[in-house]
Amino acid sequence: MNRDIKARNLIAAGWHEGRRLGAALRRARQLEAEGLGRAGLLEKLEEEFPKQLIVALRRHEPVSLAEAIEADTAEEAENVEKVRASMQTLLHMPVISRGVIMPDSCPVGGGPGTIPVGGAIAVENVIIPGAHSADICCSMQATFFPANHPTKEIMDHLQKVTHFGWGGRPRGNQWTSPVLEEPVWDNPFLGGLRSRAQDCLGTQGDGNHFAYVGRINFEEAQRASLEAAGYTDLSKWIERRDGEFNVLVTHHGSRGLGADVYKRGLKAAVKWCRENAKDIPDAAAWLPADSSEGQSYWDALQFVGRWTKQNHALIHEALLRRLGQRALVQIGNEHNFVWKCGDVFLHGKGATPAWRDEQGRPLLGLIPLNMAREILLVLGRDNEDYLSFCPHGAGRNRSRTATMAEFKNDNGELDAGRVKQSLDETTAGLDVRWFNGAPDLSESPIGYKDATKVKAQIAKFGLAEVVGEIQPRGCIMAGEAPEQPWQKARRLKRAAHKAERREGAADIAEG
Repeated sequence: MNRDIKARNLIAAGWHEGRRLGAALRRARQLEAEGLGRAGLLEKLEEEFPKQLIVALRRHEPVSLAEAIEADTAEEAENVEKVRASMQTLLHMPVISRGVIMPDSCPVGGGPGTIPVGGAIAVENVIIPGAHSADICCSMQATFFPANHPTKEIMDHLQKVTHFGWGGRPRGNQWTSPVLEEPVWDNPFLGGLRSRAQDCLGTQGDGNHFAYVGRINFEEAQRASLEAAGYTDLSKWIERRDGEFNVLVTHHGSRGLGADVYKRGLKAAVKWCRENAKDIPDAAAWLPADSSEGQSYWDALQFVGRWTKQNHALIHEALLRRLGQRALVQIGNEHNFVWKCGDVFLHGKGATPAWRDEQGRPLLGLIPLNMAREILLVLGRDNEDYLSFCPHGAGRNRSRTATMAEFKNDNGELDAGRVKQSLDETTAGLDVRWFNGAPDLSESPIGYKDATKVKAQIAKFGLAEVVGEIQPRGCIMAGEAPEQPWQKARRLKRAAHKAERREGAADIAEG
């Protein structure tokens, strides 16, 4: 077969170099072999492989980064420097116009272009799956109800209705919801995931997700601020109840459903960038929002958001039924998501929206600090210097592994006595429960930044106004499942091998 058409012919006709060029050339030669003339061939080819205006390249210099964070210690400074380095890499991407880091910022694992926790970016007409992370729509929900139930009663009922841990609820004990009947399952990013969505309803996962019981007493100045901001219903309830409420606060994301949607979205974004861009790290790959894939992914994100809100609601409703109560006020917000403002897509990986809603009211948000500290109820300050975000929590200065390492003995086992002592000291007076049995020390107060400093930085940088503080009474987290004998044997075997390697290396050095 005579292959007259060459890559240079396609480039001369308006196609650009990149991975798509090879696919386009193969198709052109196929059309040529079928007898199609050059003019008709190019016309047909453009239908299947639209010409690119450019091949997207990394910026030579990163766009601007605003930092709403301070470091007082060497450990904090090292943390900020790592966060700054991650963001600088990401801000070389040609589709990003601005970036910001919040007071709770901390580095995460992953390759180049990975957004740190507490990072947010403004992106022009594209969606970057890696910038909202696998836990799509990780979010907060608070339900205020009458303050006439003791903490233990609430916690006992809550322990029975919620569910933590890997996977979904056991078969035969699953929940359902009308959200599962939405006609969304032909979306390529959602296809085949209905059972996944069903399994995970009524679950909260693991890690830093929690169910927190607290109490709030609004002061008159706080009520007045809410009234002035336009939250008249909440203001009226505060007056009727003398400002005092019990509060259930849940924190979780979209579970296995969101993780699968993210994996599909990232795969599609990486494919698109490899065909249309150059030197773009996978973690920063994007989908054009106006493409068919981009629109489908956007629609999938909106469904995942609705599913997650319903998941919060189901857990809250279940508790209220057992208590014989109803919700007086409900408040919630996302902090791992993508929000659209015109052609700009704001991406937050652990960043609470703090702009104004469609009615012009400053958004209400919830900022947890740790299980033994207050949860802040805030009004956003819509501070454009920081993309109108505020933090989503306290964040960490050290990884979970580093936190746990201080409490392990020479055999790599946690020192149960020291763990108990630390928990007793940091959660005194609270009803703290670990759903899976053993405590996860990395999720205790010692795993997080100084909450008082984070609060001070929210005020200093003008990110939000605190209009209420939900004081802790109790908290349920996943915790660690009891170690099985085979798991212990494997861990000890690995520890022994590491010790042998260290001894061998020392012998060599001495020799």
